[in-house]
Amino acid sequence: MEIGLAQRTERLRDESNVTSHPARLRRLSLRRGVYSQPASQSDIHDLHAMLGQHLDMPLARAEAACSVQRARANSLWSIHSKDGLIGGAAFLPLNALGLYKLIYGKLDLQDPDIDCISVHPERPAILYLWALIAQGSALAGLSGLLDFLETPAFRRVDIWTRAVTPRGERLALKLGFKAMGQGDRVFFKYDRSGP
Repeated sequence: MEIGLAQRTERLRDESNVTSHPARLRRLSLRRGVYSQPASQSDIHDLHAMLGQHLDMPLARAEAACSVQRARANSLWSIHSKDGLIGGAAFLPLNALGLYKLIYGKLDLQDPDIDCISVHPERPAILYLWALIAQGSALAGLSGLLDFLETPAFRRVDIWTRAVTPRGERLALKLGFKAMGQGDRVFFKYDRSGP
C-alpha cells in the first residue's frame, strides 16, 4: 500500500508531462502562484512585445489583437505570477467563413477580418490558436484558460494551429495536437469534438 502511494506521489511530482493532464496543471498552478485571466489592453501590448522578442518574423499588429478581443471577449489571455506578466495565449474563434478562409489560405492572420470571428452567442466553428507564449512556470498558468475552454460556448470546439517554429511544433505534438495537411498547408488539430 505504501509503495503504491509513493509511486502516485512521485508521478504527481513529475512535471515534465504536466501539459497533457489538466488536473496536474491546476495543482502546479496553485503551487507556483501562477494564474491566467482575460488579457487587458496593456497586457496585449506587452504580450505583443514579448512575442516579438521570441520570433523573427512579421507579427500581427497589437491593434489587430485588440480588435479581436473587442469582437469576442476572452479571446486573448495573459498569464501572471507574483512577478507580473509571464506569458499568454491568443485565439481566433473562427466562424464558418473564417474556417473556410483559413483552410484555403485567404485569412490574413496578421490582420484578421472581423467578419471571420464568431461573436457571442455564436458558437465558433473552430478555435485557432493564434499565439502562445508559455515557457517554464507559465505553462502552469494555462489551467484557468483550460477551465474557460470547457464553458458551454467553447466546449467540444476543436482547436487548430500552425507551428511557426520547430519548438512550437514539438509543443503542439506534446499537447496532443495531430498534424493534418501537407506542404505549406500543414495545420495541427486538437480534437475536442468527442462525446
